Amino acid sequence: MKAPRFPRLWVLALALPGLGVAHAGTISGQFVIGGKTVPVHEVAAFRMRDQFNPRTFETYVMLTAKPVDRAAIGASLDPYAVAINDPAVHDDDYLAFSVHANGETSVNAHVGGTQYLDTSGTMMGQRGSLVANCRENTPTRIACSVKTAKPVKSMDGPTWSMDLSFEADVLTRAPGKPLAKDGEAPGKALLALRAAVGGTDLAKILALLTPGEAKSYQEDWRTPAENLASAKDILDVRLPKKPKITGGEMVANDHAVLEVEGVPYENGRMLYLVEMRLVDGRWLYETSGVAGMLRDAKSPPH
Repeated sequence: MKAPRFPRLWVLALALPGLGVAHAGTISGQFVIGGKTVPVHEVAAFRMRDQFNPRTFETYVMLTAKPVDRAAIGASLDPYAVAINDPAVHDDDYLAFSVHANGETSVNAHVGGTQYLDTSGTMMGQRGSLVANCRENTPTRIACSVKTAKPVKSMDGPTWSMDLSFEADVLTRAPGKPLAKDGEAPGKALLALRAAVGGTDLAKILALLTPGEAKSYQEDWRTPAENLASAKDILDVRLPKKPKITGGEMVANDHAVLEVEGVPYENGRMLYLVEMRLVDGRWLYETSGVAGMLRDAKSPPH
């Protein structure tokens, strides 16, 4: 199952109509919820990291009423964040599917301001309601049918049913040049910043940030002590704690993305993606985010 990425989730399965061809993709069938079909006409598919196994990738498929910005999403370092914030889905209903390499498929339906989840695998320890079959499931092409054997009543929610098929080319960002496991020069700069954040010298911290990032910790309406406290508090959250750099890639000559294991809380491990920029010959921290939760060999599958 897909653990909640969202604040409010109802477990359910779905149904949808929406026929059409766009950008080498097709949708057929229907998704019905509460006796109403959800009109979707566009399909777009992207490769992104599995948030519960972030060293692997899955295919994320969006069925929408209006086209999303495929080029922008596909080229992004964080396609999921760009996809769910696309203007085409801000105020409209849409369906999103996550398809794993083994064909297990999860759905997140955004209908009427509420989000609904279901899966062909397990969710919250129970078998999901979806039956999924993918005749194509590669990094470049997806073609699946997803249905429910019978209408399903969700907990405290409407009845839904699904019987649909979709296919599309899968868009993905071209990978950069791999970095060594220590992250090379960008990795050394990150470790220096992590150490500086543990100290009390604001100048050392600022010297390891890009100008745009450093600006927010040099506010003239705050005292130097307050700027230091702000930098330490914010960066301590954003930077991986107990960082272990495991590699990364050079996206451009002046842009590196590091893969870093971190410990956000006791007995927890996350994989972070940290972006570093080369400015005037020095590698500086720009931004970072969590790619997903790392599990040990004994952890149960999601």
